[in-house]
Amino acid sequence: MNSAATLIQELSELSDDQFHQKYLKQKQGMHALATILPQVEEQSLALRAIKLSLKVNLKLGSKLAGKLKPEFQKAALKLIAKITISPLLKIQLLALTCSDMAIPMLVKALSHKNSAVRVHCIRAIGKIGSPTAVIALARSLESEDSQVQAWAAWALGEIDTKPAAWALVKALNHKSGAVRAWAVWALGKINPKTSVAALLKALKHQDSEVRWRAAVNCGKIGSDAVVSRLIDALRDENQLVRARAAAALGKIGAIEAVPRLIELLQDRDSYAVSLRAAEALGQIGTETAVSGLLQALNHDDSDVRGSAVSALGEISSEVAAVAVMRSLSDRDIFVRGRAAVALGNINTAGDDNLQQMVAAGLAIARGDSESYVRWRVAAALGQIGTEEAVAGLVRLLGDDTPGVRQKAVKSLGQIGSPAAVLALEAALNREVADVRALAAQYLPDRSGEVKTVYFDGEAAADLSEAKLPHILIASEAEASEYIIDRAAGPNLQYLISIGTPGAPEPKIFHKVPNRLRQSFNDLETPVDDPDRVLPALDDVLEIIDFALKISARPGNLLVCCQSGISRSAAAALTVCAVLTGRGLESEAWALVLAARPQARPNRWMVELADEALGRGGKLSNLGVTHG
Repeated sequence: MNSAATLIQELSELSDDQFHQKYLKQKQGMHALATILPQVEEQSLALRAIKLSLKVNLKLGSKLAGKLKPEFQKAALKLIAKITISPLLKIQLLALTCSDMAIPMLVKALSHKNSAVRVHCIRAIGKIGSPTAVIALARSLESEDSQVQAWAAWALGEIDTKPAAWALVKALNHKSGAVRAWAVWALGKINPKTSVAALLKALKHQDSEVRWRAAVNCGKIGSDAVVSRLIDALRDENQLVRARAAAALGKIGAIEAVPRLIELLQDRDSYAVSLRAAEALGQIGTETAVSGLLQALNHDDSDVRGSAVSALGEISSEVAAVAVMRSLSDRDIFVRGRAAVALGNINTAGDDNLQQMVAAGLAIARGDSESYVRWRVAAALGQIGTEEAVAGLVRLLGDDTPGVRQKAVKSLGQIGSPAAVLALEAALNREVADVRALAAQYLPDRSGEVKTVYFDGEAAADLSEAKLPHILIASEAEASEYIIDRAAGPNLQYLISIGTPGAPEPKIFHKVPNRLRQSFNDLETPVDDPDRVLPALDDVLEIIDFALKISARPGNLLVCCQSGISRSAAAALTVCAVLTGRGLESEAWALVLAARPQARPNRWMVELADEALGRGGKLSNLGVTHG
């Protein structure tokens, strides 16, 4: 096998054509070139290799430029700078070099008039990720451009190294409140082993905004190390810090925080603190926590009482059930409605006594004078799904309020048991027309054939290829209706649902055999609210992996988010791009538009998908905009 010295000597002797044949035509040759270039001692020879590589493949040439000896890289980068291409592509190529020599060029471009260029420059510096890049990003936190600040913080969090953490810790003491906010936000993205000490220190920061943001991030970490400090924060002079610390302790499930959380139920400064304390006690769910929630049922504020009722519904004990039943007579209709929902959430499996208590409570609520409460009862009975629940829903079919009657029909369709089907068949003979019409929709097709039901525009898609599934894009509410459709629901094999962080997946979604559940907000740029989550590369990679499973065994796919317009459309576009293959990005976008004409895919998700699939901007440059 030729030594590196021999290959380097040979480089100077090869003609351009010979160089191309040996090193640029096959992957093996490219790999060999990447191995020997760092050892080339002659600048002219190294630059010749880069020039020839750039002529064949701009990305390959850029990557190789970063492999040269450091003293040659500046000259190699000038070769890239001279290429006549769009600013965004040039930034991408500079990022591919992973060279510190590219950083000054990228920093200079931060003054570009186009905001997209400025954002891509910051992201490119983040991709380089070196200590020099960290310094540049730390300086960019001080930019007057809020977008540059945001992406600089994001990039530091993505680098996730000790130098990046140190830069953010230093920024916590910046004179600008905005910079401090971005710094503590980004610390929440860094590995806890590196960031936890800084976040614990931030809980004592003189700026209350830094303190409450640190409390939120400590709740995400969830280690024992943060619990005692968060309990201390429950005594903070600032009500927002107390509220966020309570929420963080509830998320962690810190039993030792229960006594102090019970005290906060009577917080004199803010009912919002009491509200978060009640929610936290429900998440912790111990007997001691239940006693605190029982106290909260007597709170003057109806929101606090309602939160306590909802929390008790998640605990599933007889004591909790009795307390929830008591709230069915609360003076506030929304508390009574939440009590009905809580009864539906109580897990009664294997406990006959608890089942009877829940059934009795919902029977009482079924007679409430307010239609809102009765509607909630119909929804709760649909969640329970027992024969007793079916009997309760049959009674609600005769309700005076159309909305209650219709919800009862839908809940029967959701249950789908033989008893529920019999109830729907009987409803076809009801005097009220809306009950008859809706019941017919939720019954199986009487011809014995399974209907295929599409959302508007979906039928226009040409999905004749065997590997492509029928793709449906919907809001979460539409998706629930589709899944419980007795004719079309059984055809559904795959579901991608994207929810708001912290929001549970609707129980009805479990009827779909293959599911991917994701949680992030509809964001296209970082926001300095630690409760809001920007889609990440890992989220897009999960969608790609799920698409590959669909490719192996095609079946109907439903993709949904809150409105069925942005996040779900971006996820569907990613799936279509995987299944249609490289070079057919426009066809993938046409499939999405056919399934959901109002689709406006989340641009950040599409950009991540473009990068993950190596489409070179063909996805992100489709003209897709978010409205």
